[in-house]
Amino acid sequence: MKRMKGLAVAFAALLLAMPQGGRAEGNQVSTNQLLMLYFTDSGRSFGYQVMMARIQVETVKAQLARDEALLRQNEELYSRNAIPLVEFQISQLKDAWNRKQLTVAEESLAYVSAEYEAMSQMAQHFASGNVSVEDLYATFRRGWDAGCDKGPDEVVAHQAWAAYAEKSLERARQLNARGSLPDSEVHEREAELAIAQSNYQNRQAGLDRCRAVLFPSLEEVMAISQ
Repeated sequence: MKRMKGLAVAFAALLLAMPQGGRAEGNQVSTNQLLMLYFTDSGRSFGYQVMMARIQVETVKAQLARDEALLRQNEELYSRNAIPLVEFQISQLKDAWNRKQLTVAEESLAYVSAEYEAMSQMAQHFASGNVSVEDLYATFRRGWDAGCDKGPDEVVAHQAWAAYAEKSLERARQLNARGSLPDSEVHEREAELAIAQSNYQNRQAGLDRCRAVLFPSLEEVMAISQ
């Protein structure tokens, strides 16, 4: 994060030092040339993130299908008293966690997709394309809102993960007491629960920070001089 802020400051300083508009003299790059290259490169980065976000969505969907089948199987086994209640509960909690993860993954995809589109529009502008401020603002705003909207769902997903980890630890301790699960497995489940609870608490504490960031209105953007 500090590195990104440093790059932003350096980039702003470079813009102030650059001649505005026009063509470059000799080998000196112009502001418009620099901005076109910068936003094109940023767009490539977001393009990669879009690809990874799509992969994540498909991964979570596959996990959901797998664990949903296990849930149905365990429900049948529990109805016949073939497995204890805790095994069925673990399956239920894992299914709930998967569903929350899918919501967050889809919202993350919406966010990076909007950012990628915005970067593409800006690169198009510096290549003498016809891009309206209204369209560009709408694209950016879609990304900003998507980034903040997924916050509450992330909290719920982390909470679901913590509930699943807690029930898994409960079962591990039961099996360990019977001598059918080693101590190392219990310690691993304890670590997983601690991580899940920490992630949930930290994400919940930072939930309101996204909305505290200034989102300029279209009118404020329009008021900026050409």
